[in-house]
Amino acid sequence: MDTFSENHFNLNADLIFLVLIPHIEASTRYKIKGYITSVHQEYGCTITKRKAFLGCKRTFEIVYGNWDKSFASLPRYMDVLQHFNPRTVVEWKLKRSPGIPEHIFRYVFWAFKPAIDGFLHCRPVISIDDTHVYGKYNIKLLIVIAVDANESVFPLAFSICANESQKTWILFLNHLKE
Repeated sequence: MDTFSENHFNLNADLIFLVLIPHIEASTRYKIKGYITSVHQEYGCTITKRKAFLGCKRTFEIVYGNWDKSFASLPRYMDVLQHFNPRTVVEWKLKRSPGIPEHIFRYVFWAFKPAIDGFLHCRPVISIDDTHVYGKYNIKLLIVIAVDANESVFPLAFSICANESQKTWILFLNHLKE
């Protein structure tokens, strides 16, 4: 392919993602400057940060899927999780708003049966940690862990929740008591 002139209009996100795929697959922490450099090395054209960002976004969607499809497949994933892990506890909390046909996601909680049974052999102190899931939705992943008899970390339960609040923590702890 011939080299493009400076910031050529045909050098769009659909063409840029072809260059970025190996870099995104290797590391999701690839920087915008790196995207611009990679495109320059491949096509001999320096692109704007906006084009680099749009190319990166398109590449992430191709490699990892988009947010809406991933979020929509979560119920099916949880069903499969329960099917192949008998007696795994999964609980959903959805909110219904008047005038809105869709349900609003609040949280999903799951605990594997072996983890529930194994808690009997852990110290009676648990720790809850959370991490932000960056992207389109403002959600958190909560993880409950304990320490087992071998002084190892023992995961007990997991939750994806719409936002972090004291009410969410209380609901999460109430599920653990059950």
